[in-house]
Amino acid sequence: MITAEQIAHYETFGFLILRQLFTPEEATIMREEADDIFAEDRDGKPFSGAESQLVQPFFHRRPFLSGVVADDRIYNIGVDLLGPDFLLSGTEGRLRVGPTPWHAGREERSGVRHVKFGVYLDPLTKDTGCLRIIPGTHVLGSPDLFDQMRDIRDDEDRFRPFGLESTEVPCVPLETNPGDIVVFTESVLHGSFGGRPGRHQHAFSFLSNPTTEAELEHVFATYKKTKFSLRPPESYVNSDNSRIRRMVSKMVEWGFDTAKV
Repeated sequence: MITAEQIAHYETFGFLILRQLFTPEEATIMREEADDIFAEDRDGKPFSGAESQLVQPFFHRRPFLSGVVADDRIYNIGVDLLGPDFLLSGTEGRLRVGPTPWHAGREERSGVRHVKFGVYLDPLTKDTGCLRIIPGTHVLGSPDLFDQMRDIRDDEDRFRPFGLESTEVPCVPLETNPGDIVVFTESVLHGSFGGRPGRHQHAFSFLSNPTTEAELEHVFATYKKTKFSLRPPESYVNSDNSRIRRMVSKMVEWGFDTAKV
């Protein structure tokens, strides 16, 4: 459960950082399980560091990580921000190589709200790859003064927003240690720069339960244009955990595909 002040912070600035939500011991287990998943995905080959490694869906593949989405410390945040009937949109795991350019989703006019949870299992600072946020940019102005930064561009290596290098754009660096959790909306401008190849960057997303035709149409449109979102792993569909089953049951009712892995 988070406080009214924390909810207001999230709604106003587009993010919330929760220090040591998980213990160092739990963070170590997460990293060990994540390393196992990545090694399995590479068929035991070493990580080359030449490009990022992405695995989707991710969290269900190992025992501790599998239960994170239903853990009181996480689940209750979903309830506080989205209501008790929120859905699990998906999970992902990355060994990140290189920067993540500035980007943000467009304002959702459908009424369907998304919340993303960032799990970083390395100590990260502004210059070593921590998430950077431009607070409040999840609320579009008219005109949208940040429009040029919302889409990842083909010329990103030469792009100079407002005449600045991407690393010079004023922002809040969310420096984290393993066990910290960053809660944010994809609609807020965010990126990361610097850091060694192979940084652990994992995430899962919740979305509000659609209650109108327009909201339902938005969810179906998202499903059709994405490859992994809204496709729950079968182990979650058949989970012994009632919270997990509830978070994914709507996708089954709608006839969405399930992930066999």
